[in-house]
Amino acid sequence: MTFAETETTELKQKFSDSLPKEIVAFLNTDGGTIYIGVDDSGKIQGVSNLDKTLKKIADILEFQILPDCRSFVELGTKFIEQKHIVTINVKKGENLYYIKKYGRSSQGCYVRIGSTTRSMTEEQITLTQNKYFDSKVKITEIESNIQTLTFQYLKLLLTEKGFSINENTFAQNFHLLTKSGSFNKMSELLADKNEFSIKVVRFKGKEKSDGIVMRNEYGEKCLIVAMKQAFDYCADVINETRISFEKGVRKDISLFDKTAFREAWFNACLHNNWADGTPPAIYIFTDRLEIISSGGLPVNLSKDDFFLGVSKPVNEELAKLFIRLDLMEQTGYGVPFVTKHYGKSAFEFLDFFLRVTIPFAFELESEPQSKPQSEPQSEPQKDSKIREKIINEIKKNPKITKEELSKKFELSLSTIKRKLSEMKDIVYFEGASKSGHWVVKDNE
Repeated sequence: MTFAETETTELKQKFSDSLPKEIVAFLNTDGGTIYIGVDDSGKIQGVSNLDKTLKKIADILEFQILPDCRSFVELGTKFIEQKHIVTINVKKGENLYYIKKYGRSSQGCYVRIGSTTRSMTEEQITLTQNKYFDSKVKITEIESNIQTLTFQYLKLLLTEKGFSINENTFAQNFHLLTKSGSFNKMSELLADKNEFSIKVVRFKGKEKSDGIVMRNEYGEKCLIVAMKQAFDYCADVINETRISFEKGVRKDISLFDKTAFREAWFNACLHNNWADGTPPAIYIFTDRLEIISSGGLPVNLSKDDFFLGVSKPVNEELAKLFIRLDLMEQTGYGVPFVTKHYGKSAFEFLDFFLRVTIPFAFELESEPQSKPQSEPQSEPQKDSKIREKIINEIKKNPKITKEELSKKFELSLSTIKRKLSEMKDIVYFEGASKSGHWVVKDNE
């Protein structure tokens, strides 16, 4: 076994008074292992009094470090080269840890930077404390500023997946209420109308300072609808395909991997710190696409666990809903899939934000080129497509209402009524308004 000091490995020839600092640093960073009885060169020196050393370490954990960290630290021993060494395996903690004697100060709080242990600055301490505080605030426990919410979009999405809706218990079953019975922040996110808006911004060059070409806002509507619209725009409009020929074989090259983008974007929407009211955003440059979400790395998750796909949702009830709607998997598939295509460097962990960068296979034009006049769809062509979609939806669900068609295609109710009136020779409603159904004539 070879020993070397790294970001997650500390070597100590013997027990010393600096041990509390090193344990605290690993607790406050990404965890790691401390080996006592191994010198800086990696040579085994051994521990002469094993029981006494283990007792001293146990006392440090119990009496010298706050908050209680014992559930995150595991003591052990190894017998190597006929010598005993002590192992201290430290997991990333779920709080800001410090040496009790010095309190939450630069003398008491430490982090791991590279292979060294460093004091935290007062600013870092404040930021870390605030981050842990924010992580404990759940969107199911925060009362919404709006208490006149409706959920027709959400109900439609659920019924399409085969769920039955009980109007009397709907809000309670899907955790849309606080303990006091008011609509919570999660309900506001999922409501037909809200105050959240997702931005998709395209820039002229490789920097924001190059100027904006386009800015789309997908907002003030159900989060699931808004995030799908943002995804569709990027996947269908931005994601160009170019053709190349290698040895006479045609090869289609997409600007970026659509599935990797979907996983990164949906995860950003799910794990975003919605408690602070900042929605995720997509920034499109000529050489890359960036997804920004607030909250950063979950406080109870190390970077290693994150990249392995360990799932610890920030918004647990929202995650359960996403799984029910097939928007994500429970297996932690997303992050490993993105890293497989773009590497770990695609993820950048900032103090309060997470940035995912998806590089492009080729460079975009600085501004979208206008298409030839013959390409845009004429109004009759667009109208024909809308009619076709309405007919297909009615064939799938003959009992669908005009209101549901309006929400499905994001057209006004008056537009749907007009289209159906224009199509009366093809589609008609048979029976009473509540018990009847649509009929599509055979010649269509």
